[in-house]
Amino acid sequence: MVPEIRLDSSPNHFPFWAGILAAIVEQKGGEVGILDLNALRVKYGGNQVPSKIIADEISSEKWDIIGIGGLTTTYARIKQLAPLIRKFAPDSLFVGGGGWSSYNPTEILELIHELDVIVIGEGEETFGELYDQVKNGSRDFENVNGLCIRNSISKYEFTSPRALISDLNTIPFPAYDLMETEIYFRFSSIPLSADSFNSKRRVSTVWERGCPRGCTFCSHNGMSRIDLQNIYGEGDRKQGEKLVRISDKENDTFQLPARWPSPEYAVNNVKLLKEKFDIDFVSILDENMTSNLKWTKEFCDLYVKEGLNETVKWGTLGDAPSVAVKPEIITIMRDSGCSYISFGFESASDKVLNQDIQKGQLRTHLQKTVETLKAAKMTPITTFMIGNMHENINDLMETVDFWIENGAEIDPFICTPYVGSPIFYDNKDYLLQQYDTKLKLVAEGHAKVDDKTLQKWKLSALDKFMTECGDATKYTATVSQYFTIPELFALKEFMYKHDTTRMLQMAHQKFDETGLEQWKHDDKWNKYCEVCKAKEELSLKISS
Repeated sequence: MVPEIRLDSSPNHFPFWAGILAAIVEQKGGEVGILDLNALRVKYGGNQVPSKIIADEISSEKWDIIGIGGLTTTYARIKQLAPLIRKFAPDSLFVGGGGWSSYNPTEILELIHELDVIVIGEGEETFGELYDQVKNGSRDFENVNGLCIRNSISKYEFTSPRALISDLNTIPFPAYDLMETEIYFRFSSIPLSADSFNSKRRVSTVWERGCPRGCTFCSHNGMSRIDLQNIYGEGDRKQGEKLVRISDKENDTFQLPARWPSPEYAVNNVKLLKEKFDIDFVSILDENMTSNLKWTKEFCDLYVKEGLNETVKWGTLGDAPSVAVKPEIITIMRDSGCSYISFGFESASDKVLNQDIQKGQLRTHLQKTVETLKAAKMTPITTFMIGNMHENINDLMETVDFWIENGAEIDPFICTPYVGSPIFYDNKDYLLQQYDTKLKLVAEGHAKVDDKTLQKWKLSALDKFMTECGDATKYTATVSQYFTIPELFALKEFMYKHDTTRMLQMAHQKFDETGLEQWKHDDKWNKYCEVCKAKEELSLKISS
């Protein structure tokens, strides 16, 4: 049996991926259990499930395989659980998978000694083949593609890369009967629209894999071509591409940055959930639904044809460029039951959007999207972040100016360089130096150490960084070349309150102290700047 231990940061989302793997093993005749600690913690006041309860569950039966998965944000908790799992299931094959372990599997195996193997990226076919091997009494996994295996000689070895699944219609729907559905239904209400707020039986789904955009802060759990390039090239996409091409040739595929099942597959998933659980709302957690305009329109048309638009409302994620190209898609989505669309605007500075974010959107796209949503009588839901690499005070003013113009009240995130993102790979040494000053001093030439010691320090620093990556609203390391963490928190608060006066007072103070150009604001912001207004007023009085 295979318990999947899922540890999300909030009790809002069904353990979708665990449910799919469970369904695959059930199709093969296996018995499966899901131990969903994310859901079960509500029985303990929202705190972590006690170790004794987990130990009792693990030791209740003899498990052939135990799989553990989650996002990067779950690393700290998984590291706590691993020794407990190994203690009470000493003979089980212990498998890691998902975003928390796919991007740096060799480092994860060094940091979490209890793990036997890591499934890299998309896990359905790989996990199914692992199950087949174990069922046949074998622990020889060299012919199972898509793995990083611990061994006693070189510490670890990679098997050949696995091609991404070309036909997502072949993926079974999750084994919902094994999930803690009633617990999740208790947390159905989310304040993103009237329908989602009033929801009593909401579920979450994920159909899209990957994303066609190239945002530097983002990654896709190893389920896109770009992710696989980075994983196998350890951040060097050109090197990783060589291995991906071999996989393409062997499997007669071309692995795309984004893939979808058919609209019929998605609608049938909702129909199943309506029939089985009488759901009233679906949160479609696809990374960027509107980027595939043809798919989205076909989905909406079929959703209406099946009559679901009246009984099961829904919300999703989208992006501004696709809406700017075809604004009518918003009305089509709204009329098919969509009550909210959340957009990652990130910044209103074209410089930051082009140089740092690289999503392919500009401020004009953002404005067009806001106007389109308001015209459709939908509330614009947008997210922004500050602390991008080359972002200065003028860029932050561009963003808060956009908020003021549109009457938006937004508390921005601070850019987090999660493991697997391009900004992580590009800035890895700089990030690790923020967790161990010795690394910074060595890099600056103040001291010399042997490579073995240096790698040990880097691994320890990485462990500290990943341990802190549990909450996107909290600070970790920064990639900003201009602002410190304390400065970003002050600016974040001023921006949220539209307090341009204090932002620019801070800029004048910092520029006077340091002379650094990132604090010198352009004349266009004089309209907001009390310091500049005061100087001008005094100058006029003196001259008169």
